[in-house]
Order: sequence, then structure tokens, then C-alpha cells
Amino acid sequence: MTRLTSESLVGINKELDEYNMELLRKTGCTLRGIASRAAGVAETEVRDASSSAPVAVIPITSGEGIIGHFSQAVQSIVSYIGFASFVTREHDVAGLAEGIREGAKIVFLADDNCFVAMNLSHRLVVDNAEATARGYVAALECLAGGLYSRDVLVIGAGQVGRSAVCTLKKLGAKVAVFDINQAKTEILLREYGVLKEENLAEALQRYAILLDASPAAEIIQAEHIKANTIIAACGIPLGLSTEAYSLVKDRLVHDPLQIGVATMLAMAVK
Repeated sequence: MTRLTSESLVGINKELDEYNMELLRKTGCTLRGIASRAAGVAETEVRDASSSAPVAVIPITSGEGIIGHFSQAVQSIVSYIGFASFVTREHDVAGLAEGIREGAKIVFLADDNCFVAMNLSHRLVVDNAEATARGYVAALECLAGGLYSRDVLVIGAGQVGRSAVCTLKKLGAKVAVFDINQAKTEILLREYGVLKEENLAEALQRYAILLDASPAAEIIQAEHIKANTIIAACGIPLGLSTEAYSLVKDRLVHDPLQIGVATMLAMAVK
């Protein structure tokens, strides 16, 4: 799991209305709508579940410790989707116990290696990597007006990239993958029959629909942006140069946490 920085999370709670309107303008869907679409549930089902599934966010001190503003950012997104939610006062096991005592039906918790949402009643665990992939594919599908039989380049074959490939294939997209580690793309070639791209710069000249799941910065330059380019970028940091961003910002979906957390929640109530 990419470790976020506290600076990237400051102010998320104050910007959710603006971000939601931006998503609606770009994709035709709200944050809850994208999350519901990604989870394969009706938006009304997510809304109905909000009245009966309180959510606890539990700070975890394991490894490098608690990221500043992380728990509060997760809680603010969950609350924005319509769920009663709280950050536990205690950390770790004591925090989990507190959340259960306070009536939480769903809990969110993360350490250096894993970020999950757990529905305690359904014994269901939702991993952030899968949820983020599904959420960004849903956003990309909305941006593109459909992905069936469309050429899509996935950049990065880590956990999120692999999940994105699986989701894209289910939607009928024609998927190509680039990763600096060619062994990873070979695995996806065998498992899903994707096209393996060996040169990213050349591939970016040929594809207009991109899903960037790479942690590399500035791998997409202005010369790679066409008039019809659309990008769903779940990688941290954003993989576009400043000039590339300015050319595609109205056809780009990117955030540090919002789509992933909202999709985790929608998948947890399924």
C-alpha cells in the first residue's frame, strides 16, 4: 500500500462538496454514485444501509505509525456518503474494542501493509487495493462513456493495477499493460490475455484512455496528451507533469483517498 503523507490529506473534509461537484461535472456521477457502480450495488442500497451501519475508524500505530489526518480524512469521507461514523479515541486493539462497544457495524483500519474495511455482521473484509481499482475503473467508464471494446492502457501492475485489469476485462475492454517490472506484465498476459507494452513513451502515443496505477511521478508528459485523452489516476503521487496536467485536468480523475474509501464502504455494505 502506498503510504500517504499527512500534507496530502489536509483539508479533505472541507473540500468534499467541491470534489463531488467536480466528479459530477466530469463523469456525470457523484462520489457515492461512482462507489455504488464500482461495488455493483444500487445507490439506494448504499443510502438505505447508512441508517443501520455505524462506522468506526481505528487509528493503528503499527510500523511507521499513524499518518496525520488519515483517520479523520477517512471518517469525513464515510460521513459524506451518509453514514454515522467516528474515530475511536483508543488505538490498535483497544480502538477495535472501543468501536465494537460503541456499536460500529463496519470498521476501517490500516497499517503499513494493509488498509481494509470490515463488516462485522457479515464477516466481510474489503481491501483498499481492490476497491480503489474498481472505483477508478468505474470513474474511467463514466469519463469514457463506456469501455466495452475500447483500448485501455493500464500503467502499473501492482495490486491496484492487477485488480484494475480484472475489472476492465469484465467490462469488455481491450487492455494493455505497462510495468517497469516486465515479469509482472507477463503474469497478467498469461492470466488475462492482456497486451504487454514494453515501452511506455511509445504506448502513451497510441492510447487515449489511461488508468495510471503507478507510484512514479511525471511519467506522463504534455507530448502524450491528445484532445481525446482521458485519465483515471489512482497512483500517488500523480504521474503527470505540470504541463500535462494543465492540458488534461478537465478529463482527469485523481484524489488521494476519496474514491477508494467510498468504494470500500459501498462494497462493505453489499
